[in-house]
Amino acid sequence: MLRSALLLTLVGLTVGIWKPDPPPELPTDQEIFDSNPVVIEARKMKKLAPSQNVIMTCRYLLFKIPMNYTDARDYCHELETPLTSSGKGIDLATVQNAAENNDIKTLLRIAFGIKFDNKTPYKFGNWVYIGLTKRVDNDRKLSKKEKGVWNPEHWFYEDRGMARFQNFRKSMPDQQQQGSKKKGFEYQNVVQINKKGYWDDTFASKPLPFACQYCGKYIVLSKHVTWHKAQQHCESVGLSFATVESEQENKELLFAAEIALGDTLYGKRFNNSNWVWIGEKEQMGEDGKGNGV
Repeated sequence: MLRSALLLTLVGLTVGIWKPDPPPELPTDQEIFDSNPVVIEARKMKKLAPSQNVIMTCRYLLFKIPMNYTDARDYCHELETPLTSSGKGIDLATVQNAAENNDIKTLLRIAFGIKFDNKTPYKFGNWVYIGLTKRVDNDRKLSKKEKGVWNPEHWFYEDRGMARFQNFRKSMPDQQQQGSKKKGFEYQNVVQINKKGYWDDTFASKPLPFACQYCGKYIVLSKHVTWHKAQQHCESVGLSFATVESEQENKELLFAAEIALGDTLYGKRFNNSNWVWIGEKEQMGEDGKGNGV
């Protein structure tokens, strides 16, 4: 089951004078925003999980629950939901091109509103964690000349993949530090993305919404319905009824079914809770009998 969290305190971070970014690529008009394909997809997917504190597409899950970076990473790893495709658990989001960056900022705007207020740029709801961290030369204060210098060989995603794309704000990353010699210093070594799609490095201790990677093929729902009702439901949310055309796809469907229904067999072999519908049916001849196709 998806866990819930209660936000007791929001921690603000002051980082000096905010210099507004260029206008966002997406318009601020609500009607135009609502027509965005990513927005349409996310809202259709939302119907599949109306009680979950999550905004989703077939690429990412954005959780509105604020967590520090470590807890957010662990949450993705421990995620138990029908929306996983291989292995139990997924990673924080990987963003390797402009289209994926657009997805993240769009989901953030769906979750917390489309406007970005430059007067309170670091308020809760303006930023979201992704899974990119600085793992080289990450424990010292940078000189003025070093701030804003991007070195892709220093930044990695959870699968150890290097970042092929970045969209840092001007003069970022700057690897600021906080703390003291007595208690130890913390440096800005993780990445957050704002509603305009711009990146900034931040402290891993900061509680933020976060995005998990999702590239699954199948979604299994536990509600018992007829085949035709299942087909109608898939079409009503803009999805296709599942087809299985390889052993690998069959394994992916089995995993999604086990996550949704559990791995325990119920009662007799043909108990309804042991089976799921897929979108294939046998062709029927004029005599009403199946022909095996």
